[in-house]
Amino acid sequence: MVKVKRNAVKHDAKKAARKDSTDSVVEHDSPDEDQSDVEQAASSTDDGFEEPTPVKKNPLPTSATQSKTKPKKNKFKDEAKNVKPPTLEEMKELRDTRNLFHSNLFKLQVKEMLEELQLKTKYSEFIDNWLESFTAFTAQLKSGLMEGSNLEVPLRLPQKATGFMFNKPTRDPYLIGASSTGTLLGPKIVVDVALEMPIESIHKEDYVNLRYDQRRALYLTYVTERMREYPEYAQDLFSFNYFANNPLKPVLELTPAAKQVTKHLQIRLFITAPLNSFKPGRFVPWNNNIRPAFYKDEWDEEEPLPSTQHYNANVLFDLTMSENQQHLDKFFKGKRNFQDGLLLLKVWLRQRELNVGFSGFGAHILASFIVYLNQHRLLHQSSSSYQVARTVWNQLANTDWTSGISLSPAGVKADDLEKVAKYYDVVFLDVTNQYNLCANIPLDLYQRVRAEAKLAVELLNDTKINSFPYIFMQKCPLYSRVDNILKITHYSCVEQMLLLHSKPQVKYDYADYGYPQLLKLLTELLQKGLSERVQAILPLETATTAWPVESQAPAIGKYIQLGFILHPDHAYEVLNKGPASNEDPEGAAEFRRFWGEKSNLRRFQDGSITEAVVWGTAQDAPFKKRLIVRQIVLHLLEHHLQVDSKDVQYIASELEQVYRLTPWFKVAHLKTKLPLEQETDSEALTPHVIRCYDELARQLHGLDELPLEIVSISGTSPVFRYCEPQPVLPQARLKDDHILASHVQQVVIQLGQSGKWPSELTALRALKTAFLIEIGEKLEAQFRLKWSITSEGLLVLKQGFCFMIQLAHSKELALVKQEITEKGVTTYVDNPESRALEREHHILPKVSGALHSLHQTHSAFGPTVLLAKRWIATQLLDEGLWPSMATELLVAHLFQQRHAPQPIASPQAGFIRFLQLLSHTDWNSELILLNFNNSWQEQQITDLENSFRTDRQSYPHLVVATSYDQQHAGRLWTSEQAPSRPVLGHVTKLARTAFDIVQTSLMCKDLRFTSPTQLFRASNEGYDLVIQLKPELVPNTLCYDLGSPFVPFSSQPNFHLPLAGVDRLAAVVNQLRSAYSDFAAFFYNPHGGKELAIMWRPPSEFAPKPFKVNEVKACTPCSNGKVQVIRETLLEDFKLLLKDFYLRIATPEELKREQREVTQPKRYFNNQNEKDTDKDSPKPKKQKLQVPAKANPKAKKQKLQVPAKGNPKAPITAKPTKRKRPIKGLSASG
Repeated sequence: MVKVKRNAVKHDAKKAARKDSTDSVVEHDSPDEDQSDVEQAASSTDDGFEEPTPVKKNPLPTSATQSKTKPKKNKFKDEAKNVKPPTLEEMKELRDTRNLFHSNLFKLQVKEMLEELQLKTKYSEFIDNWLESFTAFTAQLKSGLMEGSNLEVPLRLPQKATGFMFNKPTRDPYLIGASSTGTLLGPKIVVDVALEMPIESIHKEDYVNLRYDQRRALYLTYVTERMREYPEYAQDLFSFNYFANNPLKPVLELTPAAKQVTKHLQIRLFITAPLNSFKPGRFVPWNNNIRPAFYKDEWDEEEPLPSTQHYNANVLFDLTMSENQQHLDKFFKGKRNFQDGLLLLKVWLRQRELNVGFSGFGAHILASFIVYLNQHRLLHQSSSSYQVARTVWNQLANTDWTSGISLSPAGVKADDLEKVAKYYDVVFLDVTNQYNLCANIPLDLYQRVRAEAKLAVELLNDTKINSFPYIFMQKCPLYSRVDNILKITHYSCVEQMLLLHSKPQVKYDYADYGYPQLLKLLTELLQKGLSERVQAILPLETATTAWPVESQAPAIGKYIQLGFILHPDHAYEVLNKGPASNEDPEGAAEFRRFWGEKSNLRRFQDGSITEAVVWGTAQDAPFKKRLIVRQIVLHLLEHHLQVDSKDVQYIASELEQVYRLTPWFKVAHLKTKLPLEQETDSEALTPHVIRCYDELARQLHGLDELPLEIVSISGTSPVFRYCEPQPVLPQARLKDDHILASHVQQVVIQLGQSGKWPSELTALRALKTAFLIEIGEKLEAQFRLKWSITSEGLLVLKQGFCFMIQLAHSKELALVKQEITEKGVTTYVDNPESRALEREHHILPKVSGALHSLHQTHSAFGPTVLLAKRWIATQLLDEGLWPSMATELLVAHLFQQRHAPQPIASPQAGFIRFLQLLSHTDWNSELILLNFNNSWQEQQITDLENSFRTDRQSYPHLVVATSYDQQHAGRLWTSEQAPSRPVLGHVTKLARTAFDIVQTSLMCKDLRFTSPTQLFRASNEGYDLVIQLKPELVPNTLCYDLGSPFVPFSSQPNFHLPLAGVDRLAAVVNQLRSAYSDFAAFFYNPHGGKELAIMWRPPSEFAPKPFKVNEVKACTPCSNGKVQVIRETLLEDFKLLLKDFYLRIATPEELKREQREVTQPKRYFNNQNEKDTDKDSPKPKKQKLQVPAKANPKAKKQKLQVPAKGNPKAPITAKPTKRKRPIKGLSASG
């Protein structure tokens, strides 16, 4: 078992609890100690986690002689006296811990969370007092005619609400739901109260045509109006809302004005009716209770009326409320273990947002299921809260409710259950055997709940991880679980679909509520069209917002959002194959009718001739294949529902644009035999590099007469694991015996064993260089490959790609570690150089191979890394601030650990989860472990976790460990400086902001999905200075550039090739950081950024300080014999280091002001002279109209003019008198 400190456990558990409950809502109740001296029999604890109450025994009576003669004190005997044998409770707790938990960590975390979730006494007392006062209020109500009301009835009635006869309630109001079962959950405590209409208020014909719902809404309006007049509620806030997004279920939401509860408590009033209000059988699923004439529709009298099973269930919800609540109260009251088990399940359900909306899987279903399991002897009365939750998850995952189950103790006949199951997707009958608790739950959502429950059980069974944070702490909203999202929010489009394509039976069944009609219409159509391509189509709902009681009830359900969980193996297939025309003519005709003009008769290689729909070719780029599902959905909507694609929003691959090839670079200019398209991206170009590398590896293995055999060849660059965000094009070339390339791919080779390697480091490296030279010569002689030797390795040019071949040898690593002590003893000690060498030559090849294998298993892994790396780079974070390998391993962690029931199939969904991981993880207490190939044993993982907790200060701020790291686990891929604590906090805030933007754009019906510019362009706030670099010296990125946060787009992109393996800008920035990191932080975009942003350290670093010899770095003498760091002096140093790149230095505010002046339109004629106008705001048109230097040699002389003496800062441009402004309407030559 893993032993942890109590404080650490409390920290984790409190954090979990605060996701659903705040400190002001919960309290810690410590049980009072038993002061009785009477020995009592120990009773079993309810929750299974509480500490046993100490049992005190009466002391044995002592005689007078014994009191007089005191025996000699024996310390060993006294110590033995203090050691008591374990009690029954302690033995039971130890047995449960051993049998149920893999470690006591999970047990302690659950225990602490349950303590945090307990309701404060002030809230429970307020609820009891309020219910007592509300009972007194209802008792003084008087029956009478409701002739008019100042409030709006919270139901969209066809006629005005007048003439309603109010009857005083004959039953006291009572608590329902969580407030009655003792399982209230914060942070916003919602107390549900039911007020039952008397049977006199209901007529026997009210079961038909929404009459009952109208009476219910009028009754609620009357009670609300009387409450507002009552002095005790005069200061409270009243509003109406729809329960579970159901427009037929208006409820009153009352926020008390009491200061101690107003921020955290809300009371919700339901109006119900007695079960005997109508004849038995009125609301069975096969009956019709909404006539077609109610909606002015015609119906053939000879045909039976369609069933309205969902409307009938809606009424039965009110009629059976009292009986169901009594059944639950009888079971939960006084049983702390079952209450805590339900609390655990509610936390789990809320974190996944499966309980939201009209089709939500409510917590009352889980409460009823606990009772059901107990009735069927699957839960014992003494089960702990953990056993309750685990059993519920296990039974949810392994039982099928589609055939139906019943909560009734008497049971139900199999024939009756089968008959009811024909009308609903999921059936769970209540205690009366009349109301289906799952009436509104679609089949796909129920299957999703089962999948989440199965995942929870698997996480509990996994002995290698602590499953508590994944089950209870991690928020997993439903939209983050889906791969694609369809949003239809256009009002006229929705009305058209409902009017033309919704069947009358469905319209009557849902009482003309648009949302479930749309859901049924779209899911049936899309399930048929997508078939195996999707695993589930889930509704994405948001809870309706309350409205003032004086306002009219809003119309809801006029839009819909659907989430698609794709099947990775079938989603991107390019062919839909239908039946053969000669074998199944009816099926072929149906196939043609369904797919329309897309269907064609095709002959296949096996000789069959069938109907088929082709969505692309097998050679299409991956980003095109990921849009096949989008094509299918839009085609089906247009063909069957006449919905134009512009009226819907399909969110699939909008963000993948950021790693596409920029349109500025023309692929047609490349001299290559590779089949390249202009519309390509990094992912599509990667296979070309890998194929070239494979051919080079075969050539290396085939070299003749090498002194030693090449044992292994490993590619370690990101491109070999599909993680290179910048497009790698075959544009490397040889010029003047130098290889020019923008990307160099690292290759590590290992040779066979030999005892002739020298034992001196310099000699060994010289021999390595000689060996590489011989490899280069043989490559050129046998395969005509150009090569060049550098201090880092052998550069080889092949098919336009450049490879850096390095030689790895274990003896070099040992010599780097070797140290000789003062006594002449040779020791081997790790140092930064040895760790870097071991990482690059021995560990990285293994990790690279594991990540490549991960991409082969999950095709979305590579593109997700590309999005993550592009996002990190566009936030001005380079390798020196945030290691790229950390990004790759964090994304691999998402794909390797099964935190979702199904793997990620869409890169965009993977990127959203990456942002969620960055924004919601406590890096101070989180250890990211990647157990590739399960090569880590359980004991090794436990030892590493214990070391991390006990010696946290020795680890970096971001700790990532793989199973190949050996003794460097947790300290290899990150360091104290990369990322530093401020940078890690900065990235966390950026990710949280980006995640909020994505979340808002996904779930808001009035917003379109966020554009890449919003996420992949850094903010220009918070920086003190910006150093603009010379555009011609900094090559642009080949990625799709979304612009700079400081200056507008550059008109002339620069794609010059640098020397292979040389990045001058990165080298200069590293020099700046090594020299001045104590005074400033430097940020730039490594993907073609042309600005260097500077952020000064706190002012205390620049304050005068006493002179010390070892602390005079960058200091200038000042008064009183002190020294001081002056920012202006640092700027001159920066300019000196950046002399080749430096263009100008400005503040972000100055750049913004200049940009506004440039973008503001100016008149051709104004009061200022033409010369000043040219100086203040140069026009881009002037540059376009300049004559080329070859045609006009004078233009070159004009550019070299010296500025005027009176204005040394004037731009070096041509004289204004020489450049006349063209008059609008005339050509440049005129």
